Amino acid sequence: MPNIMFRQQADGLYCYIAKRDLEAKITAIEFEQEDCWGGRIDLADGQSFYLAPLAAMPSLPTTLRLTRAQGED
Repeated sequence: MPNIMFRQQADGLYCYIAKRDLEAKITAIEFEQEDCWGGRIDLADGQSFYLAPLAAMPSLPTTLRLTRAQGED
């Protein structure tokens, strides 16, 4: 269950995984509505993580604890 930092850049949403010293662009988020944010999060490098949906998008930058997504291809 890595801690992942999310931050907004001019060309999109990015995340940073300190344990791997990896920064990657987020290509998809399962839920991006005003009242539900999170779910499966796909990164540009092919990795996927899961964040239990939040009631709203958090203020960025922020660090959240995610798990690896189940059923990765």
